[in-house]
Amino acid sequence: MTHYVVGLLRRDASAPRSNPEEAGTLQESHLAYLRRLRESGEVLTTGPMEEETELRGLIIFRTDKVSRARDLMRDDPLVAAGQLVLDLYTWFAPAGLALSTARRARRDRPPKDTRDS
Repeated sequence: MTHYVVGLLRRDASAPRSNPEEAGTLQESHLAYLRRLRESGEVLTTGPMEEETELRGLIIFRTDKVSRARDLMRDDPLVAAGQLVLDLYTWFAPAGLALSTARRARRDRPPKDTRDS
C-alpha cells in the first residue's frame, strides 16, 4: 500500500460565468494542461464526472504531498481563472496502481510514425 493525493475539481458557484468563446478556450487549455501532467508522470489519471453536478472531475497525483499537488494545479487555466476549485485528499491505495495505469497509458498511445526515421 502507498499514499497518493486525490484531487476533486468542483465548479465554483460564486464564479462569474464566462462567455461561451472564453469558456471553450479555457476548457481546451485545461484539458491540454491535464494531458501534459499525465504525460510528465506527475499525474496517474484524470477524468470528468458524468453527472451534471457541482463535482466536475477527479485527478490522482503521483505524490503523497498535498502541497505538491496544489503546486502542480496552480497553473491549470480553469483553476487559475477561479472557475474550478480543487479539493485535495491523501489517499491510501495499492502501490500497483501506478504500474497498471502506466502500462495502460502506454498501450493507449498511438503508435509512433517511423516512416521518416
